[in-house]
Amino acid sequence: MRIIKHESNDTPYAITALLVDGVTPTRRLEHHMFESIGIRTEPANSAEEAMQILSTGVNFDFIFVDFDLPITNGPQLMRQIRAMGIRSKMVGMLENYINNQNLQMFQQARADACITKPFNQESLQHMIGILQRIL
Repeated sequence: MRIIKHESNDTPYAITALLVDGVTPTRRLEHHMFESIGIRTEPANSAEEAMQILSTGVNFDFIFVDFDLPITNGPQLMRQIRAMGIRSKMVGMLENYINNQNLQMFQQARADACITKPFNQESLQHMIGILQRIL
């Protein structure tokens, strides 16, 4: 698997992202939403798959990580990615902010931002705002 980052200004994909979510229908929906706003996404369904992709040396502008992943949770994956020296902006995805402990776990794993899912029009606009601030 090889991903080539588009450098040209005439491409609709000026931003690249790794999207890690263990729920296939949700990941597909998120993938389509990201692509619709010009973010080239590479989906991964587990921490293991994400690590395999990252070990190829491909660079992403952003890495979106769901909290609930099979085997390894999102914050653990973020720690592993940071330990590899990867400097992509990392965004934790949470079902809700009500569980403050999960949010704190992402913050301790050095997430650059956290967003609430599932995405809808309002939260998609919120995500765009986050991306613009942390680029």
